[in-house]
Amino acid sequence: MKLMKGIFEHVWKIRQRIDQKDWGQDRNVKLWLKNKNHNISKWWRKGITNIDDVLHGFITPKNKSLKWYGNDNLSAFNQIEDHKDFTTDNVTYTLNAHGYRGDNIDDESDFTVLVVGCSHTFGIGLDDKQCWPYHLKEFLKQNYKNPKVINMACPGGSNDWIARVIATSIDTIKPDLVIPVWTYPNRREAVWDSGLLWPLNTELPSGPEAEKHRLEFQSHFMTINENSDHYNWMKNHWLVKLACQNTMLIESHVTELYDLQNNLNKIIGYVDVARDNKHFGPKVHFHFADKLYNIFIARQNEEKNVK
Repeated sequence: MKLMKGIFEHVWKIRQRIDQKDWGQDRNVKLWLKNKNHNISKWWRKGITNIDDVLHGFITPKNKSLKWYGNDNLSAFNQIEDHKDFTTDNVTYTLNAHGYRGDNIDDESDFTVLVVGCSHTFGIGLDDKQCWPYHLKEFLKQNYKNPKVINMACPGGSNDWIARVIATSIDTIKPDLVIPVWTYPNRREAVWDSGLLWPLNTELPSGPEAEKHRLEFQSHFMTINENSDHYNWMKNHWLVKLACQNTMLIESHVTELYDLQNNLNKIIGYVDVARDNKHFGPKVHFHFADKLYNIFIARQNEEKNVK
């Protein structure tokens, strides 16, 4: 009953806002009509997306190297029975000037790749040199003297995040190749009355800000179903496809990482996982990079043949 009461209250607020709005005097609408480049949402500004904007309370270190990150922490590590080849000090997270993992956006290069995804692309539980973006860069050195791979993955990121980052940053980064690795389709970005954007997955938001808007995010979860998942994913797919009209685009999905992990299990006799015992392991990442590189080479050869 409390949830339904909250929903009715929000519907009433929406109706009031529409009825009381003098659309003819709306400043943002007028500015946008004069200049279609006028941005009325801070979340869709052109440029490099600020990773701190979606983490609420956790400020990502910049230009630093860390031994632990997020769910890959000492407390969790001590509860794992089989650490495989991982120790407390053989994983390093190197974060660039924007708090992302991998190459700095302003570094010089003769071939630039932009990759965006969730924690599987970020590489939770893996050393810098074990993540698939690093391996992809190493493969590309066979073709280019100084390739650069910009990894704008965000742990917990949604397909909304992936599409938004690509659409808003592509003109700044000017990549030669874009690789979105789509994540679990139930994840969403939701903007609340507070103006805050929240990445929503299967965990309920927590903290003071979340408590203030509990009814909002509770009702949001009621809209998640398989049909809306597919609708949202395809919307993001088409947005990215349009943003990359003049850029080579190779799309993938975390499902392909699961397939590689299952196939490797049959060969090596164990499930290849990262130090946190949850995310994909170093062998999966290597083979995924190899797969993407071969797709890139095939596409490049196709384009040469067309020309």
